Amino acid sequence: MSLAVDAVSLVQSARFEPSEILRTIQAAIAPVVLISGVGLLLLTLTARLGRIVDRSRLLAAERRTADPADRAGLEAQLAILGRRARLIRLAVALSATSVAIIGVLITVLFVGLLLEWNVALVGALLFVASLLSLVAAMLVFVGELFHALTALSLTLRDPAE
Repeated sequence: MSLAVDAVSLVQSARFEPSEILRTIQAAIAPVVLISGVGLLLLTLTARLGRIVDRSRLLAAERRTADPADRAGLEAQLAILGRRARLIRLAVALSATSVAIIGVLITVLFVGLLLEWNVALVGALLFVASLLSLVAAMLVFVGELFHALTALSLTLRDPAE
């Protein structure tokens, strides 16, 4: 209880100038730009996942009524779509992790500036972790694009080959 009382008294005793509060809010809000960019990436990824799911459903229905000779090609396409869906799911998870870390970063910056704590190291580590998660998401996304091209080549392949 003593720790909570100390924290409350520290906040109550602090003198907040309007310019200091504004500076605190500006510093805490700056990483929000990164959230907007990652949000656009998430929008793209979820749209691709939706298309993969729709295409998988169509191919699965087609496979049920296909001739045995055509089933192998359909199953190969379904396998690629399954791998693509897993890659997109991973990219979405990594992107969402990046956004979550940015949210923690904003909170740490805001509280640190408000209470005049030195949060430079923690802030830098959170920012780097967020960027690493975002870079990993982009690399997974590029891998999914390569799988998409493989599926396209299977679709365009001449059945006589």
